[in-house]
Amino acid sequence: MKENNDIPKFASIITILLGCYDLLRGFMHTVLLNYSAINIAGLDLSTSTASDQLRLLGAFGMSNFVSGVALILIGLYARKIALAMLAVIPSAYFIGNLGVKANLATYAPSQTNWGGREPMLVYFGICVVTFIAGMIMMGIRKKKAQSGQQ
Repeated sequence: MKENNDIPKFASIITILLGCYDLLRGFMHTVLLNYSAINIAGLDLSTSTASDQLRLLGAFGMSNFVSGVALILIGLYARKIALAMLAVIPSAYFIGNLGVKANLATYAPSQTNWGGREPMLVYFGICVVTFIAGMIMMGIRKKKAQSGQQ
């Protein structure tokens, strides 16, 4: 696959850094599961569903390991895909969040503080800003290349 030099290198760097952050999230959601559940998510583990809550939080952590490694590999070897992933990630979470909210509509509101929400909003912001900046840079480079050919 031919590397697209129009795509700025910073898109790959940010993708690698986000992959590293996903690995950290995976560690927090699996190895430090109890700590994260109580102190970050604010889950009530005194209920009969505590093991179910921990299992779901841990399963999410396992997927963070996969997404972290995938983002690092994409950032290292596929700059064009790295830029696309910066748009895919917040879009996928947005769609998933709509599905979750629709399914939770018939249940009582959660009393959990979900302390990881704010860092994830920053994560999504980084994705969006980097994607937009990458697209702008690509446009500028394309215009320069076109004006240089004429």
